Amino acid sequence: MKRKFVLALVLFAAALTGCSAVEEVNRSVSYTGDAVDYINDASQWAQDLPQMAQNAANDPQAQEQLEQELDRVQQRASEFAQTDVPEFAQGIHQQLTGYNETLNTQIDGIQQRIEAGEFTPDLLQDSQVMQTIQNIRGLLDQVQQLGQ
Repeated sequence: MKRKFVLALVLFAAALTGCSAVEEVNRSVSYTGDAVDYINDASQWAQDLPQMAQNAANDPQAQEQLEQELDRVQQRASEFAQTDVPEFAQGIHQQLTGYNETLNTQIDGIQQRIEAGEFTPDLLQDSQVMQTIQNIRGLLDQVQQLGQ
């Protein structure tokens, strides 16, 4: 009787450990996918924002669209910061969230200047926003290696 109980207990513990391992793999795959998606979004911003800034120079409607896009960038960065991070990805996630904080601060500065009527097409290029986005994009290879 004791053998059956011990065997059942061992099998139960093994099943729980297996579930935990599967859950960790799922978290890892999910995080890697989320991080790659976020970095791909940053790549798209790097392509879109300079042209949006040029369009906004003479068109109030385009300027409004630029402001909305900057808000969307900040929202997306905030959402990504809340992503469930597996333990092995903590370091890279800290780098990404650090860049996000910098990006949010830089965008706040741009938005304040836009609201003050100080907008010029070079405002975005003269800021460090594009460099910060490039830093985010630079982590793509490291994030993709997490999933392997």
